[in-house]
Order: sequence, then C-alpha cells, then structure tokens
Amino acid sequence: MEPDFLTCQASGTKVAALTASGLGLLIDPSTTDGSVTEFSLEGLLELGMARSITWGDSSFLVVTSSGKLARCPANSLQLGRAACSAVPVPALPAAAGTAASVVEFDTSLLAAVATSAGSVSLLDLAAGDDEEVPTWRSLGTVSLPEGGEVAAVAATRERLVVTSKDGASYVWNLRTDGTPASEEPMHVDTPAAGPRRQWQSACLLPNGKIVRLATRWARGKGGASALSSELLI
Repeated sequence: MEPDFLTCQASGTKVAALTASGLGLLIDPSTTDGSVTEFSLEGLLELGMARSITWGDSSFLVVTSSGKLARCPANSLQLGRAACSAVPVPALPAAAGTAASVVEFDTSLLAAVATSAGSVSLLDLAAGDDEEVPTWRSLGTVSLPEGGEVAAVAATRERLVVTSKDGASYVWNLRTDGTPASEEPMHVDTPAAGPRRQWQSACLLPNGKIVRLATRWARGKGGASALSSELLI
C-alpha cells in the first residue's frame, strides 16, 4: 500500500496512514515491535475520493474530492473497518484538489483550506439567513514565508500545522474561537537532512511531535529504482 495521507490520533499515540480510496494502516510510533493494523473506511468511495483525513476524538473526518465531508467512527478500527457516512453540511469552498483539514470544534466544525500557493484559510460553520442551512465563514488566514508552497494541512482544536513542500512544518496556536493567535507561526519544525524526498502529509501528536509522510526513490531488488513511502518522526 502506498499511502497518500497521514493523520494523528487526537488523544493518543497512534497515527493512521491512508490512501485516497480509504485503505489504511494503524501505527503506534511509541512501540518498537513494528506491528501495524490494516483497516478500511467502508462506504467512502460512494461519497468520493479523499482529499484529506483528520482523526478527531472519536471519528475520522474526511474532505472528499468534491469538497463534501464524510464522518467515519473509529471505534471499530481494531476489527479492520470504519463505516463512513456523509456529513449534512455544505461543501467546503475551493477544497477540491487542495490541502485541507476539518476538525470538530465545540458544537460546530473548524476547517483549514489551502487557498493559494502559500496561504491557508480558517473557516467555521455559521448560521445563514436560513438557520437550517449553515454556511462556511472566514475566521482568518495564515501564510508561509514568501515563496513557500503548501503540501499538507492538519488542524486540531488548539493548533494548526501547515507543511510546505520542502518538509518544514509551521505551527500556529488557535484561540478558543478558532482564529489564529498570531500572524507568525509560534514554532517551525524542520526535518533532519537526508535523501531528497517528496513531502506528502504531516500531523501533530498530542505530545507535540510532528510525524511526516514522504516518498523517495529507493533501489529495490535487481537494482531497479522505485518510489518508496516513509514515515518520519
């Protein structure tokens, strides 16, 4: 399996690496036995291919290729599956084809969506003119340093992590209303030097460690080169 996304457990030590079609591996970086659990997000393909996946307190929240959202309860992961269903909210604006993350925030949802080469918008759901139909409301924007390009976005209720295509992860604190606490990131985490990699995804563990997913060319059996996925902590 060649995963596309990485998401960290909101209140635990595990991470999940997943493909856009919903196949996943459950990994615990705190252990040394190297064991993984395979699982699948059942019903996801009926809703669309995944563009991002965020592991909340009890469910995965998936942004699909159309910008619509799906919720997949995680309580049966050890059985190898999580059943997904559509979330009855409007599609995220401009989410198709871009990095994004959605997290449950109080009684609403908080979304972070890459809007240009180096910017990410924060949005929440607000009641519209018709209170039965909420709309996405802008809370603010954060930006990478000039020239930076967004590779991945990961949000929790307290922090926003934006990873650039060079692998550096920029971390902002979020206020209780979901707005960024500062214009500049409060921390920048840069991966150790190593082979040239393509950075795909990153997430933040509760202990503050950033886990990254990358691919690089590696020489396989017979001397042929092939793309290989790596999990880096």
